[in-house]
Amino acid sequence: MLERWRMMTNNADKSYKRIIIVIGLALGMLLAALDTMIVSTAMPEISSKLGGASLYSWVFSAYMLTSTVTVPLYGKMADMIGRKKVYLFALLVFLMGSILCGFANTMWQLVVFRAIQGIGAGGVIPLAVTIAGDLYTVEKRGKIQGLFSTMWAVAGISGPVIGGWMVEHFHWSWIFWINAPVGLLAVVGTLLFHEQVQEKRIAIDLLGVVLLTSSITFFLFATLSKNLLEIAGLLLLCGLLLWRFIVVEKRSSSPLIQLSLFKNPMIKWVNLTTVLVTMGTFALPSFIPLFAQDVLDFNPMMSGLVLLGQVAGWNLMSIPTGKLILRYGYKNLIVVGILFLTLSMVFLFFMGEQMGFWLLTLDMFFMGLGFGLSMTSFIIGVQEAVGWNQRGISTSIQMFSRSIGQTVGITMIGWMMNLFGDQDQSTGFHAVFLVALTISLVSLAISLKIPVKQDYVQK
Repeated sequence: MLERWRMMTNNADKSYKRIIIVIGLALGMLLAALDTMIVSTAMPEISSKLGGASLYSWVFSAYMLTSTVTVPLYGKMADMIGRKKVYLFALLVFLMGSILCGFANTMWQLVVFRAIQGIGAGGVIPLAVTIAGDLYTVEKRGKIQGLFSTMWAVAGISGPVIGGWMVEHFHWSWIFWINAPVGLLAVVGTLLFHEQVQEKRIAIDLLGVVLLTSSITFFLFATLSKNLLEIAGLLLLCGLLLWRFIVVEKRSSSPLIQLSLFKNPMIKWVNLTTVLVTMGTFALPSFIPLFAQDVLDFNPMMSGLVLLGQVAGWNLMSIPTGKLILRYGYKNLIVVGILFLTLSMVFLFFMGEQMGFWLLTLDMFFMGLGFGLSMTSFIIGVQEAVGWNQRGISTSIQMFSRSIGQTVGITMIGWMMNLFGDQDQSTGFHAVFLVALTISLVSLAISLKIPVKQDYVQK
């Protein structure tokens, strides 16, 4: 009886610690997600105080560049020396960058400090997902991914409001300094995470790091450029450096990314599908409020509220996904998820201009169902396709695939709106919905390549 009581007490203690750890991870993710939203709202005020209007876009670009290029490196380091150390390092760098941003006296300083912030953010999100993968089984992980998805939804809805309120009532520096107390709570929660790590010699292919970082940087610069010749040149450089990176990695004794990972059909096809899904539909909700206001003539509040449909659908479907994976397998859930996304695109393309508030909200709900099924299955699928010692890099590659697809998607929407939207916003959005529908159909076809077998369940 006493032994049974000890076991129950021990399990309750472990469960309590897990909850605290997850709250800490969720807070870290919320900080990284909120940052961009809050800064976007506050930037006009910051620019008026610091000057340097020509550097306005670089406040965002510097953050995006460093937060993207560091993702694979964090994944590699997490597999070598453990998640906890690397995650805490990333979180502390993010907080240091946040504090420095608040002390910026010039726009140049703000750009540099935002780059430091981005270096930290590049590890916060993928490593939070990786640690959750270590803590929970497949069955329970869907709920945690649902919580993480909620953090993004909360950031998207509350970020602009918080940013505007803080700039109006306080000095703009506080939009960065507010990260410090919340970030310290995230640090405290993470300190409870204990892991057994095999000691490994830290050896990283520095040439591979430089080549991949340079390739990604040129790619991101290409997405920011508006000159076709410049874009072509940057993409050519990106391709050459990426080719050289692959050659170097094949020869390296300690590669940044083990290319043999992509021989695993789950890793290969899930990440390719992820790029297409995020390119076609993941970036679209950012533009839905603009569509609702300019084309459907909704007021600003109603335009924002339609996104609650997506939030509800995503969270509703994320929670049971772990159990559904064990019963039906990754492929089936991903295919059904993409079907929901495709259905949403069909309605937007054929009925978009006739939609009222409730119909558009329902369409966003279907989109949320699709994201909840597919995105959660993507993450759990790549984590379970490898062992512990590769879970960090496999998760980072998945998050990197999301980031690249979303970046291309946002750029593509911007180009199309500039091309068609000058004459009529409705025409521009109609073209965007057509391209998104086409990409959804292609991603649906590619997803059929994902393995059917459920061999990738918790190891």
